[in-house]
Amino acid sequence: MERHECQNACCNAHLGEVLRVPVSYRPNILLTLFDSLSAVDSGLPGPSTGTPALSGLAQVSASFTSTYAPCPESSPARASLFTGLDPCVHGLWTNGVKLPPSERTFPEILAQAGYATWLVGRRQLAGVANWTTEHIREDEFAHVEWAHGPLHRSRQNAYLTWLQQNASECYARIFASQPNADDTKATSEQSEAISELPDDLSFNHWVGERVRDLMTSHPSDQPFLAVAGFSVGSSMGAEPPQDHDCESLSERALQQADSALERILDQLVASDRAEDTVVFVTAGRGNVVSGAKADPMNERSITVPLLMRRAGLERQIVDAPVSTMDIAPTILDVAGLPIVPRMQGKSLIGVLSGSRAPRGWAMSRLRRGSSSQVRNWQTALRANNLKLVVCHGATRGAIPATYRLFDLDADPNELENLAGKEAHAADLEDMIDQMIDARCALEDRTEPRIAEF
Repeated sequence: MERHECQNACCNAHLGEVLRVPVSYRPNILLTLFDSLSAVDSGLPGPSTGTPALSGLAQVSASFTSTYAPCPESSPARASLFTGLDPCVHGLWTNGVKLPPSERTFPEILAQAGYATWLVGRRQLAGVANWTTEHIREDEFAHVEWAHGPLHRSRQNAYLTWLQQNASECYARIFASQPNADDTKATSEQSEAISELPDDLSFNHWVGERVRDLMTSHPSDQPFLAVAGFSVGSSMGAEPPQDHDCESLSERALQQADSALERILDQLVASDRAEDTVVFVTAGRGNVVSGAKADPMNERSITVPLLMRRAGLERQIVDAPVSTMDIAPTILDVAGLPIVPRMQGKSLIGVLSGSRAPRGWAMSRLRRGSSSQVRNWQTALRANNLKLVVCHGATRGAIPATYRLFDLDADPNELENLAGKEAHAADLEDMIDQMIDARCALEDRTEPRIAEF
């Protein structure tokens, strides 16, 4: 197993070098980020009649078919995506926790390097319960139209402001009364009213149109980073299910997001920016089958699509495991900027060029609730065709750990636990050793050693 050795250097030491690099040749970057979309439900990289824009994009992109979210919960996974750090390092360990201000995101680095940075839609790097607003860092995005989702009742929800101004009757049908901060569940009537909105009034249509408007009005002599935060999970920004960690997929919302993506891509062509724009498509986390008892560490919950389209890059399919925390260093690499030594993710550019082998493993952690809730403290490791899931025990009360081992080639639906079978005892021992190695590799060792003692 390849170990990741952090270099002892501070991100700020590179800023002078970054800011001296001319920006005229740097590409634009579009990050299409779904809230919860599993690799299975995306249908990628194969063709799909339900999502023609995504399918078409996959035919001219690099497709990473085994991309893992570092956590099945949204906020920790997104924090890893934006920082390039494992959840045990960046500190946002479960939903409802705020990303520490000391951690830097790749939009902040791009902004300091001269990029125009935009966010439209969902971000979710802090708690948003009780209809609270998620405050954006001062130096992260130059233009923000934040909206956690169409059913999130924050007064700063830019989508709801737009909907109320442009379709007041529809807004009044969805929200017949003032929001109650102590009741953040969507009613069936609200969900039905959202589903019946015309496509051109939907949340994802709004996200796409606002990104298109920003691209259209932006001068061509400055590169931009556009983050389009789509919402396709069933809760639509309201309180998600509390009995498990993932949402089911709203297929209509996905189709609306696909149409919005198509219009964004068409606008890039119309404005002669397609060749100068690198497009990424991914999701914060996976989802579950509607009505099914959810397993937060199931492949459907922790694997997400990942596409990258870049001029001159031919279609490629990479089956080796990668992580969404590899996206931040990849984007910096694409922009021609130094990769922050603190980042634990690895740029995927070398993998695509053949100059570097894939890491070969990916890990996802769930650390939800108190330590007494043993089932909520789990770690999954994927290496080659095997996947190990450890439900961690508790030293207090002497609750033992339990193990699940799956051969994903022979058993993609994870129906047969091989951990208790004598024929796979050696596989289990090897995967436990690899998980220990992986956890050691993801320790934070960026603080420089300045003396021998």
